[in-house]
Amino acid sequence: MEKLKLEKWPPIAILPLGTGNDLARMHGWGGGYVNESLIGILEQISEAYISLLDRWELQLSNKQGKIKDTKSFFNYLGVGVDAQAALQVHKLRESSPKLFFSRVVNKVWYALFGAEDFIKESHANLPNEISLIADGVEVPLPEDSQGIIVLNIDSYSGGVPIWANGVKEDPNASFDYFDQASVFLNGESNRHYPRRVQSLGSMITRETSFERVDSIDDLTTFPLTEDEKIAYVTACEKPSSCQDGVLDIVSVRGTFHLGQIRVGLGNAQRLCQAREVSIVIKKKKVAVQIDGEPWRQGACNLKISRKKDPAVMLHRSPDESGGVEQEMSKLLDWAEEKEIITRDVHNTLQKEFSRRIESKTRQRRVKSQDNLMLSLKRAIGAKGGGHS
Repeated sequence: MEKLKLEKWPPIAILPLGTGNDLARMHGWGGGYVNESLIGILEQISEAYISLLDRWELQLSNKQGKIKDTKSFFNYLGVGVDAQAALQVHKLRESSPKLFFSRVVNKVWYALFGAEDFIKESHANLPNEISLIADGVEVPLPEDSQGIIVLNIDSYSGGVPIWANGVKEDPNASFDYFDQASVFLNGESNRHYPRRVQSLGSMITRETSFERVDSIDDLTTFPLTEDEKIAYVTACEKPSSCQDGVLDIVSVRGTFHLGQIRVGLGNAQRLCQAREVSIVIKKKKVAVQIDGEPWRQGACNLKISRKKDPAVMLHRSPDESGGVEQEMSKLLDWAEEKEIITRDVHNTLQKEFSRRIESKTRQRRVKSQDNLMLSLKRAIGAKGGGHS
């Protein structure tokens, strides 16, 4: 679509034929195609509504600042352990494509290579091999970090809301996974668990109540100390959004930790949120991946910035909505065609409408998760009461 250089993007719906299908999940199209009627899918597309999606550009430049390559991504970028597993799977798929014949088998290969890296710990020294710069501020990496993931959407590895479930924690504090499992099964929210002493950055942000700005220039011109600048970008207070021009960055401690995150027994560590991100790879080659495309990258600077125009996606309408969202999009199109509003006004209203619908969808998702936890708690309570 980008290569066509269209003046206006056509709305795009996603048929989930991949392994994780995170972008399809975020737009309501499910985690995989299981031979549903194509007629039925086309009917759902006809009732879908417009949703905007930030597009991001990755520039790879050498130490002299010369740009060597440029790539685009929509979902996420990973450096370290998650990219290492993706790289191993990619190499095997290229050499033996017949070994990849179903979504389940594909996930098994990811698990096997993840287990291999758990033993090798190929990125155990990652904090000394890369630097993370968010909105012009260098963000310290946890000493035990073996991977960082830069998120545009809050769906990772097959639907895990890795930012929403993440924690802002002291990296030196202990973590009891058995206690975490108990919290999960008893229906308590694990979004703020485990309890941690607030970092200096969080305390400064809470006291000064900085408002988030629209460019890194605003931050660099503020008369702030280095500690205050770090506190600003590491506050991690905003919910994840795929259309606010902000990237969410988390750290993971290895493949075993990633496995625990996938099954709800662990949490990624929130590092920061930023509008522009640079990752400096110092000497040793490290694994990098964007949207499942992995490679091994030597010394360079990875600079991430948002592209000018968002992608125009189609979000599946919830059954209970009655198609109200789609009618709103049609109304805006009609108003522009009749010259009641200009294209700029149309785009502005569409962006605001998309943002508000995304917020409502996020609230429904959280409520659904809370209802699931409550049901689990009641079921466990009833079972315990039956034995008394």
